Amino acid sequence: MPSDRWLYALSCSAVASSVAGLLVPLYVVHLGGGPGALGVSASLSSLVGAPGAILAGRYADRTGDRRGVIVAALGVAALALVVLPFLRSVWPVIAVYAVLAFALAAISPVVTMLVVADTPEQQWNERIARLNVFQGYGSTLGFVLGTVWTVGVAVVATPEIVQESLFAVAAAFGVSAAALAARSLPRHDARQVGPRRANRVAAILSRTSRNAPDATFSYGTNRLFWATRSLSLARLRRLGADLPPTLWLYFGAAFCFFTGFSVFWAPLPLYLDTNLGFSSGMVFALYLVNNAASTLLFGSAGRLSSSHDVRLVQSGTLGLRAAAFVGVAGVGLLGADALSGTLGALAAIGALLFVVGVTWAFIAVAGTAIVSRFAPAGARGSILGTYAALAAVAGAVGGLLGGWVAASSFGVAFVVAAGLCVVGAIGVYGARRLSTGATPIEGASQ
Repeated sequence: MPSDRWLYALSCSAVASSVAGLLVPLYVVHLGGGPGALGVSASLSSLVGAPGAILAGRYADRTGDRRGVIVAALGVAALALVVLPFLRSVWPVIAVYAVLAFALAAISPVVTMLVVADTPEQQWNERIARLNVFQGYGSTLGFVLGTVWTVGVAVVATPEIVQESLFAVAAAFGVSAAALAARSLPRHDARQVGPRRANRVAAILSRTSRNAPDATFSYGTNRLFWATRSLSLARLRRLGADLPPTLWLYFGAAFCFFTGFSVFWAPLPLYLDTNLGFSSGMVFALYLVNNAASTLLFGSAGRLSSSHDVRLVQSGTLGLRAAAFVGVAGVGLLGADALSGTLGALAAIGALLFVVGVTWAFIAVAGTAIVSRFAPAGARGSILGTYAALAAVAGAVGGLLGGWVAASSFGVAFVVAAGLCVVGAIGVYGARRLSTGATPIEGASQ
């Protein structure tokens, strides 16, 4: 069994990226950025992930220098984190944040390549799940650290110093990640992973990579690389023919609700800061609640999706999520005074974001189950990759749309997000064939 020491580098990187994923939007707001700037930032960070993963993965494939790619990507991410607090205007911050998102997306497929290439195939499930555990704990720790830091340091320092010092902490974790990787990553060239194994890795990732938050960065770039790794031009042309009519309909619905998610998340930090008057510590605490709710419920979501009609599970949770989005808009309309002050508004938003987090667990697991069940076995990996790409594109579209609408009204933006979720829910509920031929996917109850 290979040594796991280098996985701690990924935990450190996950802490840094988790802190930056929320701190950067708050910093953009501090610098005077409006909803449009936040929308562009969210859209850009979603778009750059796919090319980052594919380019880094294919370079590592071609050269065999997987260790070098991981160390270089972690180094670029650390440099971006070091530079960010020294920038004093919105657009350079957004540009460097996109570089950070690109570098972080580049890490995932190469790390997975290293794991599966050094491990017997029968142990891939266990090793990939272990990799996700290290990264998942790091992400959660990042939100905890951000909450504690912004609350504690704010007692003795100005908001500007709080943000700059937290950037320094994130940069320290980023530099530590690069240093640990350079010291502990295996130096030998791993064996190649052929097309059949690449499809198997994509299928495993679809079952185990469930703890990624839907609030920050892009969707499924690791899965996207592995699913498209073995695609030739001829296979790409056949992909449309391989996609069953039921999945064409489902993908249309999914594009709507993924777009709605990004419409909601893109302007949310500015809304919480300016409209509700929440401090950075309060915002971090709210995102922590959301992250914890989804992480804790993924196991239950898998069991429920295995034992119940996934069409009803997903359409129902989409409807519940839409209601929570409208509720967040309603808190702004009522105002903090109507809710017993700022703490009352904080409790209300916290409860609503808890619901949003819970619904993400069920939506994510049910969506993967639907695609896995209806995709032909020979094209399942490629179709899962198409699903990840669709989510990334929808995230980019939603980020721009959310920023544009929120520039006029946050409430309207959140209602639009809810409306897109409802349209997606209607599409899923109306696709009755999703209820037939449903064999539970392997590992859904894990």
